[in-house]
Amino acid sequence: MRKHVLQMEKQLKATKKMLLKDCVLKNDIDFIYDFILPFSNAERIKDVKLIFIGQDPTVRNRKSREKIKTTLNLDKENSLKKYLKTVYDIMQVDIEKEIYATNLYKCFFNKPPADDQTILTRQFKIWMDLLINELSVLKNTFVVTLGEPLINQLIHTNSKKVKDYWDYTGKTKSGKNFKCNEPYENYLQRRIYPIAHQPTWNRNKFYKTYLNDYLEYIKQNERKSSKA
Repeated sequence: MRKHVLQMEKQLKATKKMLLKDCVLKNDIDFIYDFILPFSNAERIKDVKLIFIGQDPTVRNRKSREKIKTTLNLDKENSLKKYLKTVYDIMQVDIEKEIYATNLYKCFFNKPPADDQTILTRQFKIWMDLLINELSVLKNTFVVTLGEPLINQLIHTNSKKVKDYWDYTGKTKSGKNFKCNEPYENYLQRRIYPIAHQPTWNRNKFYKTYLNDYLEYIKQNERKSSKA
């Protein structure tokens, strides 16, 4: 795994040089801070069972950006890590040996994309190509995505609403006919299981109520897929 992360470090340096030469794309990016490398404590690439993907590391408070050194802040004990712990505990995946976490966009943007969605449109091809290449070595894995804005980028076919994969039937209820986004429906060509990002989950009764049920579905669906 260390060899892979070092290779990613080289690719990010090359990407940074390329972006600095682009008179349009460079204006979106806060180059003061390093691009964020993927996170994994797995010893070997083949040990990885679960991939977490976030959108980008950008936070609104620029001073706080210097504190972000690791994808999804997995080097810190905080509310996001506690939330993700629920995910890998229920699915019986070991954070120290079997997960890989990365972002689609590994740079900090000058302004949060929520304020200007055209940023993601302009930047999409460079970063998506990089992500596809990055994940190509991780075989027989599935993806859990964080947040709706991200699946808007990754998915080209089927719903781009997290609640639809959780079978939302209205009035904070689910019919529990859960589903994933199939490999032929997204650019990564992997099974994608969308979940809400932690702040949305924290304030939304529907996602709080059915998180464990959806995670159990993921576990059972992956078991079926491995036997197929």
